[in-house]
Amino acid sequence: MGLFGASKSILGLDIGSYSIKAVVLDQVKGGMVLNTIGQVALPPEAIIEGTIQEREVVAAAIKNLLKSLKVNLKNVCTSISGYSVIIKKITLPKATRDELAKNIEVEAEQFIPFDISEVNVDFQIIGESSQSEDQMEVILVAAKKEVIDGYVDLLTAAALKPTIIDVDVFALENAFTHTHPDVRETVALIDIGANKMNINIIKDGHSLMTKDAAIGGATITSEIQDRFNVDHHEAEAIKMGGRDAPDQEAVEEIVGRAVGNWVAESRRTVDYLEASYPGEKLTHIYLSGGSSRLPGLDRYFQQELEIPTSLFNAFEKIGVNQKVFDPSYIESIAPQASICLGLALRRGETL
Repeated sequence: MGLFGASKSILGLDIGSYSIKAVVLDQVKGGMVLNTIGQVALPPEAIIEGTIQEREVVAAAIKNLLKSLKVNLKNVCTSISGYSVIIKKITLPKATRDELAKNIEVEAEQFIPFDISEVNVDFQIIGESSQSEDQMEVILVAAKKEVIDGYVDLLTAAALKPTIIDVDVFALENAFTHTHPDVRETVALIDIGANKMNINIIKDGHSLMTKDAAIGGATITSEIQDRFNVDHHEAEAIKMGGRDAPDQEAVEEIVGRAVGNWVAESRRTVDYLEASYPGEKLTHIYLSGGSSRLPGLDRYFQQELEIPTSLFNAFEKIGVNQKVFDPSYIESIAPQASICLGLALRRGETL
């Protein structure tokens, strides 16, 4: 699902609040092969809660990243999330895609809290409703025009052509369904970044519900910086266990508090799933995002939620030339690259 456009060859660009990640894939006879991958850090407050605050700074970072990666591709797919995006699963009378496209804004008005003139609306027909053969289930997406316009302006300033504007949870879903095409049971995709947590519960390859929360790993880094008077780089190393802390118990307390919030948010989502879909049970949780790399996080989720949990390897079905790419680098960046990979996989789609 995207808010506009499509392309046969595309650059996946995940623009986060702390870093920008880029992925380009090549189509070969055996499937998809990694062509390019890389990331660049952003200065603090260049992007806040998904809103671009310093366009020129971010545009320069994108240009520098693509120059260093020797990427000349102009067509780009990026994604948004957070308060500016509303995602609803709704039931409507059966109609063709063309018929619904003509009336979607009228249908959407009753489901979204924004003025319809202030948003771009897109949808995806899931299939026939389980309640009535005359009804169908539809995923409705509404995103604020001012936010989309901000990203379009940013990409244009970076000399790129914005071809698809996606949504984080659906880009993550795209990466997962490519990697696990045969999974039919109900699973949760949880991506934990610096300042946000995206949850997408899918069944049979389609989304049942989604949720965004403004919590992530940046709070851990910030607290470690304040507690031990260290810079951002040192705090990150302490957080990830790559450097000894002056007080390990204090670090464990800081990390435990943040992780407890992530688990609590996930538990509320699971409870809502079971209340909304009686008899539905989550069979697996897949973690991704930069913060999913915290040592033992998957085991902790599994223990607290009593649901099998593992890290999502988005490159499992992507060819990687180990003569070109350092395997240790791919392994380290893979959890952070799930959404970006899902964006790069949008090539050739008709939305």
